[in-house]
Amino acid sequence: SLAPVLTLCVGGVCVPEVLGRHMPLYSSGSSPARDVTDISGDRPHLEDEEDGLLCCPDLELPQHVKADLDSLPGTSRRCKLHCLCFFTCAIFLTIAVGVIFLESITKKKMQDTRPEERKKWLDTGSAVGLPPGFCAEHAMPVPDVTEFGWAKRVVQEMTEEEKYRFIHGVGFAGFKLMRGYYVGSVLGVPRLGIPCIKMQDGSSGFRTTDKAMVGTVTSWPAPLVLSATWDAELVEVWASAMGKEFRIKGANMILAPAVNVHRTPYGGRNAEYLSGEDPVLGVYLAKAFVKGMQEGAGVAAAVKHFAFNDQETKRTISNSIVPERIRWEKFYAPFESVIKEGVAAVMCSYNFVDGKQVCSNDELLDEDLRGRMGFKNMVVSDWWAIRNDKAAEAGTNIDMPGDDQRYSKTKLNKTLPPGRLDEMVEEVLNGMGSSGAWSNLPGDDCRVGCNCDDALYRKVATNPKHLDLARQIAAQGAVLLKNDEVTETGKPVLPLSLDQKIAVIGEACGLKVDVKADTKEWTAASYYGIGGTSRVLSNEDMSILDGMHMFTRNIMQSPTDLSGFARKSMQGADVAVVCGGATATESVDRESLRLDQHDLITEVVRLGQELKVPVVVVALAPGAIVMPWSSLATGVLLMFPSGQVTGTAAADLLFGAAMPSGKLPLTIPMKEADALRPCMQRDCPYQEKLFSGWLLYTGRDVLYPFGYGLSYTTFEYKPGKALGASSSGQRVPVTVQNVGQKPGREVVQLYIRYPTTGATEEEPSTQLRRFHRTRELQPGEAEDVVLELSLRDLSIWDTTKSDWTVVPGIFSVGVGSSSREMRLCGTFMVQVQHEKNQAVHLGECPRLDTLLAARAA
Repeated sequence: SLAPVLTLCVGGVCVPEVLGRHMPLYSSGSSPARDVTDISGDRPHLEDEEDGLLCCPDLELPQHVKADLDSLPGTSRRCKLHCLCFFTCAIFLTIAVGVIFLESITKKKMQDTRPEERKKWLDTGSAVGLPPGFCAEHAMPVPDVTEFGWAKRVVQEMTEEEKYRFIHGVGFAGFKLMRGYYVGSVLGVPRLGIPCIKMQDGSSGFRTTDKAMVGTVTSWPAPLVLSATWDAELVEVWASAMGKEFRIKGANMILAPAVNVHRTPYGGRNAEYLSGEDPVLGVYLAKAFVKGMQEGAGVAAAVKHFAFNDQETKRTISNSIVPERIRWEKFYAPFESVIKEGVAAVMCSYNFVDGKQVCSNDELLDEDLRGRMGFKNMVVSDWWAIRNDKAAEAGTNIDMPGDDQRYSKTKLNKTLPPGRLDEMVEEVLNGMGSSGAWSNLPGDDCRVGCNCDDALYRKVATNPKHLDLARQIAAQGAVLLKNDEVTETGKPVLPLSLDQKIAVIGEACGLKVDVKADTKEWTAASYYGIGGTSRVLSNEDMSILDGMHMFTRNIMQSPTDLSGFARKSMQGADVAVVCGGATATESVDRESLRLDQHDLITEVVRLGQELKVPVVVVALAPGAIVMPWSSLATGVLLMFPSGQVTGTAAADLLFGAAMPSGKLPLTIPMKEADALRPCMQRDCPYQEKLFSGWLLYTGRDVLYPFGYGLSYTTFEYKPGKALGASSSGQRVPVTVQNVGQKPGREVVQLYIRYPTTGATEEEPSTQLRRFHRTRELQPGEAEDVVLELSLRDLSIWDTTKSDWTVVPGIFSVGVGSSSREMRLCGTFMVQVQHEKNQAVHLGECPRLDTLLAARAA
């Protein structure tokens, strides 16, 4: 009953005529089922009775509200309204006082909550276990991370023990990751509203470190597949989708992107690296990755591996000797691009550079990274990469995974200059806050070591839309290297026809991954994915054979790698598809560039010549390979590790449900002797100088050059509409038209040649500067493309000033479909002293590629 309450509220001011009388708060106009008590006979009703509040005297109450008020004891509606308002305000005031009181208690200094236990935890090595009471500590709301200076203010409120939480990881016992922790776990400060940092590998999706995770996340195509798309927009979409899976699994930082430029094709982790063999490819793709991950998904990105971690051989002791100009022109650019995009973290690598271990190398971290590149956020060590006590002072904020005690209070008290601890923590907070990783957190955001089991092992993050996206990526990142005509039909061998009899040969075509066995060995790899920290296992891997069965059952299978079975299946076939693969993993480099089924493929293409059966080779490779058998093959389709959708994407391409449009992000050499081997000695001088990556083959024949890739259609290049000059660089207009019979996409590539001066005599003759992937063009359709060159694109690194310098003079420019196939060419003059540069006019240049190669020779 409200009657007694209201009587107490007003203290006699609004005295009811009948005390204790039960009057229901109903009105006749609200519901026919209501039991309305008519009290109109109990007191006279005044027609001119005032209904409003004192603050709102003109307030006109609805009729049903008047009836409700009349049903309550008392003589004045206004009095009753005041009583209700007073009662409501009292409740809210009580709640507010309670919240403020609770907050004041929880924000007290740590000496109020188990001080001795936490001091002991800090002094004995805070990477072991959790601080006493951590799981039960009351969590306050996350501070406004957009407010200027928020991180500095939060650090000032932290105790010493809380600051040390943010500079090392927890959760490892030796080399074993404990249950309930992420690959990288950094404790937060709940009482100040600061969440834990929950890092997870890797570059191909949420790393499945436990068998219970398998099937809960998507096994995405490897980054090298995205490199082969040359599509920054697609990379952004991919990163956003992948990041959303990380969010669902509770992680708020991904240990990616990996952007090291391929120096040697034998690199065990080349499939992880978005840059392929050219820094320009890495600049635009890595930037798109960070944008998709941080803005699109709200997951912090940690770019890796800084710097010159270009091989797995002797990776913990290898000493990269890299001159200053080579650093800036050939290897730093992808890192610079993501720093400008606001990447949350940079991971320092295992190797040494010029005699200093990278995580303790103040020249790299303080001068180059923070000084010249302007990086303001955190540097995270690779796992167990720190080797001495100089890392914190040199610029590494977080020691991972932390169980080596490198960043314990006992050690750092002796080496840290005053104020450095606060600076380290502030940089960590700024990185997480600016990335969006601590914004819009779910109500069930877990605390590492306490309640993350559900997110880690049970929540399902993958979905059909993500699988469809993975399938599209795998198809668009496959590279069609050869597609010759079949004599009998006069048509290219691909796409296949559903009425053809198809021989499918080799174990690689029907590969089934033993997931149970692979979970026991972290470096185990397959043709679908690389081994190591970026491996994402799946129980739903689709083989090429299974994918082809989705289109046709007219298949004669040879399930082994024995050539005798191949001959039998090929007899009477209209076409043969033979599969071969190679694997790669972290911690070791590849020993050979040959496919595992090299002998089988060699025999099958020979049989194809003998039996008059065209042969299509599907190569599943983690990087560059050699193909001495390619001259006898009718078709060659190259796929980099494409995850669980490998088979469906391959079948889509083979049968024409998807159009091949990928371009090589690397070079296919003529022979292994042409390729650069990893350094076997400790000191590793970069003797190739500026001729790294695909430029290493300058002046030599290659089987398939960087940027090469076929389609099921053909494209024509024409000079675009002339554009005016620009004060900030050059604009190169091109029109690309689909002149074939099928839809398709083209990747337009812009290469430059510097003017010949004393400063440029060491520059390679051809250098990639821009690229553009067209939309899917229907037959006859054209797209106008404008490729813009900035002043930075026309500059070289001047070691006398340690800065970029624009080169004046006449530049040559080539626009084409690969690094060795220029369709249009032109020249333009750069005059540094003039306000504007000349416009670029393109024309045909049928022998520009020969001219450029001749200069290098």
